Amino acid sequence: MPHLRLEIPADWLTAEFRKATGFDAEKLLALLVGTVADFRMENPAPHKEPAEVPMINLHNLKHAIIPVHCAGVGGDSAKRFLHVILAVGNDIPGRSAQARVRAAEELGHVVDEFTADLPGLASVTVHVQDIDRSRGYSTTSERRKKRG
Repeated sequence: MPHLRLEIPADWLTAEFRKATGFDAEKLLALLVGTVADFRMENPAPHKEPAEVPMINLHNLKHAIIPVHCAGVGGDSAKRFLHVILAVGNDIPGRSAQARVRAAEELGHVVDEFTADLPGLASVTVHVQDIDRSRGYSTTSERRKKRG
């Protein structure tokens, strides 16, 4: 199951901040979900038809805004950051490191454009990762199957 998480300073989620700056975290998350929906990667199938396939199954995408308390950059609480984390599911053929880098850059561009005039924003970090089940990842469905 892919996950998209947007980590935002908690005080940026208030109505007062939205009114003062025009920043709407829910709109940003909706843009990110739309961007993720458009991601394509090289088709790993032998006959390559179609040439590109969706990077994730959008029907399984879980997404959330995560408030971050006591957020700051370099010891300065006036400087803030945003983190975007996309865990794209199992490591599968075609979902290469190159595909994940392209996805991270595209998500970063979306956030950069959306937040271009946002005061106090010092850093935007985007991390696109594969979930490797052999390194401790499990799902509700898998655990239910094992229990019978």
